[in-house]
Amino acid sequence: MSGTAVIFGEFDDSRPVSEAPAALAGDERIVWQGAPDWRRFALSVMKIRTIALYFAVIMVARFAADLAAGQGVGAGLVSAAWTLCLALPVLGFLAIYAKLVARSTRYTVTTKRLVLRIGVALPMTVTIPVDLVETLDLRRRADGSGDILIGVLPKQRLSYSVLWPHARPWCFSRPQAALRAVHQAEAVAETIGRMLARQTATTPARVTTAPIAAAAVAG
Repeated sequence: MSGTAVIFGEFDDSRPVSEAPAALAGDERIVWQGAPDWRRFALSVMKIRTIALYFAVIMVARFAADLAAGQGVGAGLVSAAWTLCLALPVLGFLAIYAKLVARSTRYTVTTKRLVLRIGVALPMTVTIPVDLVETLDLRRRADGSGDILIGVLPKQRLSYSVLWPHARPWCFSRPQAALRAVHQAEAVAETIGRMLARQTATTPARVTTAPIAAAAVAG
């Protein structure tokens, strides 16, 4: 396995996929495969709860402003309804996008590499050899889901724009790949961590865990 991170196109046959693991080379084997949970993705990455709260505040503010201006309850309800008509399509779009991301994403961890098959409109595959992994950080939520953040060695640079939304939020100087909204994230991180410790025994990846509230995660 080459010591560089590789981005393959959609139809590159060298990537491992869940339906055809025959693409694995030699003694390589799949350690774990998974995808984002779309509900947790919508909440933590797309911030659907925060945006819904934003629209709710606007609705209440407009209703209160109309009452204060003496326009009556009816006028206030009409004004709030217009805000609701704007909110519903936005929230619906975010929920649909979260479902599409979950459906089009496949995270694969093998004994040789970490593979992110990503992209809703333009599918691609990002492959990170295990010997490039420097850190493995877990951001765990109260419900057991979380993000697994993959930091690579300084000699290799990942592209934030290519990875998003499968990138560590707001980390632009040294972008990190991220397995987002993974179910039972702690168990998955432990599985990946044990594999990395075995495969990179000379320079094992540093694994850290930080519990966080879902509402506190920057998307």
